[in-house]
Parts: sequence; structure tokens; C-alpha cells
Amino acid sequence: MPPRLRPLIAAVVCLLAPTVSAQPAAPIEANLKAVFLFNFTKYVTWPGPGAAERSPSELRICVTANDEFFSLLKTAMGGEDIDGTPLVPVALEGLDDARTCQILYVGDSRSADAKAWLSVVRGEQVLTVADGALNDDTVISFVRDDNRIRFDINRVAADRRNLNVSAKLLRLARRVKDR
Repeated sequence: MPPRLRPLIAAVVCLLAPTVSAQPAAPIEANLKAVFLFNFTKYVTWPGPGAAERSPSELRICVTANDEFFSLLKTAMGGEDIDGTPLVPVALEGLDDARTCQILYVGDSRSADAKAWLSVVRGEQVLTVADGALNDDTVISFVRDDNRIRFDINRVAADRRNLNVSAKLLRLARRVKDR
């Protein structure tokens, strides 16, 4: 099986798989979120200063303070690239480092740490992803729906960050928040 198809197949299998007991659900949920983050890179563009520029020279997908999740993310990416743009998983250490990310996953959006990370990148061209309900600083939120991990998209937040979210990704979302 081609390496590029593995994350997509894993996501489909996880979405269609029957509910499992609570004990193994955490690793499965974390794996699924890592695969989603990988796949979001295919459906979001980060326009640069020039209108013709499609994306940055590398896509930095950053996570905050979770070594286990970071390992899963590195495995999901496995040296992948999107249209020749390398994907670089990054475990953030300091708040200022978040400004160098194209995707920032902060975990639970209600935590004080997540709010701090999100405030640092407010107004930046960073795709912010969190767990829980959408808020003004989160573009995509992972939500549990019938024991499945789904996602909601905040188009208002994406527009404010000058991010282009493809119609394909919008159709896959459980809910899209518009103006």
C-alpha cells in the first residue's frame, strides 16, 4: 500500500469502526486526531504576502506539551509532503515558537494553557485546532459525536487568519460556523 494512502485509510477505518471500550479508546482517538491533522494540510492553504503564493516552504504542525501525541504525529507524517512542501512536526516549548507554525494543536480549548497558546497566534496565519467547542480563536475543533471523533470548522476564524479552507473539508465537517 502506498505510504500516502495509509493515513487516509486509517482515518476511514477509525470513523467506520464500531465503538470500543473506554480503555483502548484514548490511543485510537489520539491516532485519529494525528491523522486528521495530517489530512487538514491537504485542504487548507496559507496564502503568503503575494497573492500568487500558495503556501510556505514547509508546513510546521505544532503540538503543545504532549510527548505521546507528538510521537503519533511524527508517525502519521513519516516524511510526507504536500505538493512538494515538507511536513514538519514540532513539539513546542515556548509560546513565541507558536508563531512559526502553520497548524497549532492545543488540546482542550478550555484550559488556561490552550488559551495562552491561542492568544499568541491571534491574527497570524495559523490553523488553530483544539478539542471541544469552537471559539473565536479556534478554526477547527475536534468533537465527540456518537462515540466518534468529528470536527467543526469556524469559517469566521479562518477568514480572519486569511486561511483558505477547501469546500471538500467543509463538507466533511460535522458543523460549519459562518458569519
